[in-house]
Amino acid sequence: MSFLRWALSIFISVVAVKSQAGCLAQHIHEAIELNKKRAPVYESLSEGQSQIVSKKLIWMEQKLSLVAPFADLWAAPYRRAGIPILCADFVDMSEVPAFKAFNPEGAESLDNFHAPDVVKLKRDLLNLYKAKAHGDLALYADAQIRELDKNPRYNCMVKHILESIRRIAALAPRYEQMAQQKNKFSPLSLSRMVLRSHILLLDESAQIDFYAAPLQADALPIVCQDVPHIPWP
Repeated sequence: MSFLRWALSIFISVVAVKSQAGCLAQHIHEAIELNKKRAPVYESLSEGQSQIVSKKLIWMEQKLSLVAPFADLWAAPYRRAGIPILCADFVDMSEVPAFKAFNPEGAESLDNFHAPDVVKLKRDLLNLYKAKAHGDLALYADAQIRELDKNPRYNCMVKHILESIRRIAALAPRYEQMAQQKNKFSPLSLSRMVLRSHILLLDESAQIDFYAAPLQADALPIVCQDVPHIPWP
């Protein structure tokens, strides 16, 4: 496939992107709508203490919504060729748990909250990213997820981003192989761009978890019940 044909396919995709949201943009839009809907409920239950959590979560999603259409545009020719990049990478927001006003396990001491070492986490992930060791990166993210699963009440945003990192890293080589079979330019740069952006989101995610922790200790399952579980593909 010539570069000219590839560039033309990208140009033609503008019409499709304008007329119908791509998978990533739609995913983020649904997440924003869900969190806007739940924010006042959490605010009432927490006597206003949840405001900072909801605002930071929605703000992070709104920033992502600005770049999502460009990523979807990049992905469009691959999707038309049957390569589900940026569609299979994310889980439908319909998989988000049903809303509960209180954690059925009740309250517990905030002393049980232990924030992960995000500096080390990012450094290790970025080293694997730079080495293009996508399989090892997925395995490393999986190990961190298992560690966080030991106390599922806390660190839910970091865990969610790690689940997304794991899935994107695991799928990236599969998309590349599919593209080779279909005589398409490699989509690896797109996968890696989205993967790196997720790694860089860990700082902001950890901050959200920090502010959410006192509420979660008091049995308000904010954040944890607002994101879908993202399985290994």
